[in-house]
Amino acid sequence: MADKAKKKSKKVRNLVIGLVVLLLLAGALAAILLFTSEPVEESSESAYESTLVDLVVSDAEDINELTVVNPDGGFDIVRTAEATEEEDAVYGIEELDSFLTDESELSSIIDQFANVSAMRLVEENAPDIAKYGLEHPTYTVTTYYDDGTTHTFYVGDTLPTDNGAYMMIDDDPNVYSMGETKMSRLGYTYLDFMDLDVIEAWESYTDEDGNEVTAPTIEYLQVEGGTFGEEVFRMEPLVADEESTLASSYGSSFRIVSPVEADFRVRTQEDGSDANAVYTTGLQSLTALSAAVTNPTEEDMAAYGLDTPFCTISFSRDGQAHTWYVGDAVTTEDGTAAHYFYSEDQPVIYVVADSDLPWISMDLDNLYTAQQLLPYIDDVASIDLMVNGKSYLFEIDAADPDDEDADIVPHLDGEEVSLDYYRTMYQYLLLAPAEGIYRGEPEAGEMIAAFTYHYRDGGSDTVELYDLGNRTCVLSVNGNMQWTTRGAYVTYLETNVEKLKNGEEPSLDY
Repeated sequence: MADKAKKKSKKVRNLVIGLVVLLLLAGALAAILLFTSEPVEESSESAYESTLVDLVVSDAEDINELTVVNPDGGFDIVRTAEATEEEDAVYGIEELDSFLTDESELSSIIDQFANVSAMRLVEENAPDIAKYGLEHPTYTVTTYYDDGTTHTFYVGDTLPTDNGAYMMIDDDPNVYSMGETKMSRLGYTYLDFMDLDVIEAWESYTDEDGNEVTAPTIEYLQVEGGTFGEEVFRMEPLVADEESTLASSYGSSFRIVSPVEADFRVRTQEDGSDANAVYTTGLQSLTALSAAVTNPTEEDMAAYGLDTPFCTISFSRDGQAHTWYVGDAVTTEDGTAAHYFYSEDQPVIYVVADSDLPWISMDLDNLYTAQQLLPYIDDVASIDLMVNGKSYLFEIDAADPDDEDADIVPHLDGEEVSLDYYRTMYQYLLLAPAEGIYRGEPEAGEMIAAFTYHYRDGGSDTVELYDLGNRTCVLSVNGNMQWTTRGAYVTYLETNVEKLKNGEEPSLDY
């Protein structure tokens, strides 16, 4: 029995000792928490208990000026017109007096600092504001009111959660936390308040006849430099009386006049849109990423590569001429490829994304139509054809205008041929492709094929092919020797006309 009592007594003593130790540890932890003065840097936003503290409550319309001082200089916004019952107050920046400004940005920052609430009180009567970056603030914001009062906000280091910054106001010794939203414009300079529309955005309208006008009239587009080197690219609208013999079935309303003469090609994308339309529709609006310099000097123009531009874009929209210059390449902070840009419409050097400058990377080989002549088959009265020294004559009787079911009747060298086979032969003639641009001498080798369309209403068009060697020919349209094509076209041209002469169907493959 004595042994059992001793064991029980020992267990009780151990339990008491354990409880005492536990209480001592708890007390020590409480003392540490109670007397520690350094702020604990929580690692997540949820670690902060957000308790809004109203610091300023006012009416934005009573603010007549707001200044921001930041590492890049800052800006000064001044009210230029007071609010009325019909209109909001208007604000401006002296450096931008002669430029369009983003009025919504100006009024937004006024609204933001008319009413300011801190997310929480960080430290009362902070004895050491340096640890919050407030001894030398990153940003200083001052608002001026009509009654003569002011408020100054000092903004220091970013919060550990990266969703705001430490802040003090006026003579208040407390440190608060400012929300990220109010910091969104504090790093701006006056340039960030500019309207970045390089050209006024064109909008559709209804004309006096009640017709909806959905696109501006582009009288010309000219591009120098860029991918064109020493050549000058220029296109103009098709002239109405030219459309009967040009390749207008491609749907384009423009014709390239330099450095070659050809219809502007409608090149469709997978979604069915015209991939080349961007070169003209892009003239309807253009917005820059940012503004770099206002009222640039000659030194500024040279510094941004605009004294000798990489590319010059000239055009006329609805009768008004515009000229744009593209200077040096630049990569923005977010990695966007861009170029410095200047418009003669207003003295500003902009930064414009390359994705909005399709003219600097135009590929001439994707801009002209492959088929240079597309006359309508019923308009052709006869065709003179020569290939490899052999001559052929197509004569086509017109359809009887009094018989709706009548069709043209083709003859080859005096013999009637199948209309269906003639249509195939005619299609092959139209397929004479402009596959490349010829930049050689005006005279090029021996003429090995030629055909001339004679039209019922008069006039004609002539295609000639000259041997260049290496299975290549020069393709001349009405004496303009500006294209190259494959020599195989001539080989199969002779084969096809002989097939038709023998009552066989020509082939479109070559």
